[in-house]
Amino acid sequence: TITMISAAIAALLLGSSSITAFSTCSTIPRAQRSVLYCSHQSIDNNQNDFLSVGRRPFINIFAASVVTAAAIPVISPTATLAAVEDTGSAATYAYRAGGLPSLRSLGLGLLQRYEGYVAAPANSRRNQVFITFDFPSDWLQLDKLGGGIQYVDQRNGDKLYVLRAPLPEGKTLSTVPKAFFAEAIFDPRGDIVRSGTVVEGGRTSKSTVLKDCSPAGEEDGASSSPPLPADCMERRRLLVKYDTVTGSGVQTVERRGLVDAYEVDGDAYMLMTSSNAVKFDAKGRERDTVEAIAESFRVTL
Repeated sequence: TITMISAAIAALLLGSSSITAFSTCSTIPRAQRSVLYCSHQSIDNNQNDFLSVGRRPFINIFAASVVTAAAIPVISPTATLAAVEDTGSAATYAYRAGGLPSLRSLGLGLLQRYEGYVAAPANSRRNQVFITFDFPSDWLQLDKLGGGIQYVDQRNGDKLYVLRAPLPEGKTLSTVPKAFFAEAIFDPRGDIVRSGTVVEGGRTSKSTVLKDCSPAGEEDGASSSPPLPADCMERRRLLVKYDTVTGSGVQTVERRGLVDAYEVDGDAYMLMTSSNAVKFDAKGRERDTVEAIAESFRVTL
């Protein structure tokens, strides 16, 4: 939105109503902060007078656009989505809330622990929900700006997602049919499919109901997580099988997903790992990694 406004204001500042303006921006990390670099091009109706504006001149244009943009209400991704359509029980990203998460190294530094808050259900008395999980330190974060929680192993394409989905009316985490989870995760209205992943034949093959009675972080004796309630929390572990279609659209790849889920005020909060089916079924290092990630997932109320 700011880029579009900047382009419009740039045309006004250049003093011509016949100018068409284009701006392209990118964020480049510099030490402990990110710097916005933009290139701006203006073309008049005679297809001449090209003008490039570098970082410093663009700051003045950008500042003017911020003043104008201040009058426009800021709408969160989840609020925008709710205003456009009802996603039903489809699984969407559990968006980050309450500031940036904590990432701290474990052991020799091969693993790191994610600790942070995600948005609570809309009808909940809570504002946010605390989650934690462990994963390899060299996995790459995706969707940094969008607010979702996704990481990928760049060597083999294994991924992890943190998702949430409303449970059907009258059902709980333990009573909802196991088919619900694959249907919610791979629903066309859900964020995994809408992000561009083409899925075929998703189904839940295994389901186990567990009890979680240990606070997050007990392994190393220290955690920034708030205390758990006295009662144990119910969790559910599932295995989903599905195929993804390659970019060419002519080849499918079998994949396996491990899902670990908790219930919070009528919503299922899930961590899902995604792996190549051949490597997963071979029970090697790749499977050990995703099983450890799923096992480490905790939701704290």
